[in-house]
Amino acid sequence: MKQSWFVLADDLTGAADCAIGFAKNGMVSDVLFESDTAAVTDAPVLAVDAASRSLTAAAAAQKHAVLLERHYRKGTRLYKKLDSLLRGQPAAETAAAIRTLRRLGGPAFALLAPAFPATGRTTVNGCVLVNGVPLENTEVWARDHSYASGDLAAALKPEGLKVRAVLLAHVRKGAKTIAAMVAAVMAEGLDGVVCDAETPEDLASIAEATHAMADRLFWVGTGGLAVPLARMSRPEQGACAVRLPQSGHGLLLVVGSVVKVSREALRHVLTTRRIEHHAFTAGQLLDGAGPELEARGLAVAQALAAGRDVAVEIAEVEHPDMTLGGALAASLARVLHKALESAAGLVVTGGETAANLMAEVGIHGIRLVAEVESGVPAGMTLGRFSLPIVTKAGSFGTERTLASSLDFLKAAINKGELA
Repeated sequence: MKQSWFVLADDLTGAADCAIGFAKNGMVSDVLFESDTAAVTDAPVLAVDAASRSLTAAAAAQKHAVLLERHYRKGTRLYKKLDSLLRGQPAAETAAAIRTLRRLGGPAFALLAPAFPATGRTTVNGCVLVNGVPLENTEVWARDHSYASGDLAAALKPEGLKVRAVLLAHVRKGAKTIAAMVAAVMAEGLDGVVCDAETPEDLASIAEATHAMADRLFWVGTGGLAVPLARMSRPEQGACAVRLPQSGHGLLLVVGSVVKVSREALRHVLTTRRIEHHAFTAGQLLDGAGPELEARGLAVAQALAAGRDVAVEIAEVEHPDMTLGGALAASLARVLHKALESAAGLVVTGGETAANLMAEVGIHGIRLVAEVESGVPAGMTLGRFSLPIVTKAGSFGTERTLASSLDFLKAAINKGELA
């Protein structure tokens, strides 16, 4: 199958919540981990996790350049996924994509539209809002941010990128107006445009205006813009169903994200579901392998094999050290090695956590199939063994999202079909 779209993301859950729009429209869509260079796929939609969220701007830019050189082909549409909360290094990564595409002879004009209305993210006057609140005033921003504010043009400027805004009033005039404005900015020789959007209809207008410009531009956005672009790539066909074997084993829920909404969702699960709970502190995980950790990992595996659902978390602290995320996720993955092999299905929140868990047991990707709710995709793992999985970005969803994800997988397993 010819590759139609290449999605390049800074973490695993981001890659998945963009690519799921294409899978739901009947296009086979695979998410692969950057670290597994041996993994191959003939899927028409390839999404790659660059694992660059925690890197410096220079390192993230270099990682994106390398992956574009490795995977991008002329004629393929490029979707550069950015974090809807502007975490990580989206400005440096976008600049690197522009430079690399120019070198490769690809379309090097960036259409940036970071809104994801279904998850409360909108863009007004070029600035990101979360449920109507300026991004820089949110809980997530206070803990983890790279820029002075949620003003995307201001973030891009230090990278030498010159962009023009397409404000909401212009977006609301429709696709023809948007297309004319984009073409005019291209003619000026600028690097891109930043488009406002508050609703799915706004994003649909942006997609309609630019879908036919794939030979001149690439898209930079979230799962929000990916949905109408996928719909225009192929009229609604519906994803293919996947047969699932009956299993008497339990489901494994793993929460690695420190974001408040994910912790609230875990507490909702613990108070409304019959589920075994294991919390690992940062200190325990950073101490490395030991008899106690090994015993606790074995206890989780035994519970799952006995048919009990299990929730595992990296214990919440008031002021988490964000630099330890990778080490904690890797340590937890080692603890849960046998547990993953004993689970009937996996629900995981936090991209770094998800990637480490799967890599630990020889899984190199996910073939996407369905969606629990907007931005929360489900699929089947690719690699040493196949397991139904739901991934959720830490900042997405509500207090009910993790419970709904468990219910979704349980129903699919009982039915014998993921669809």
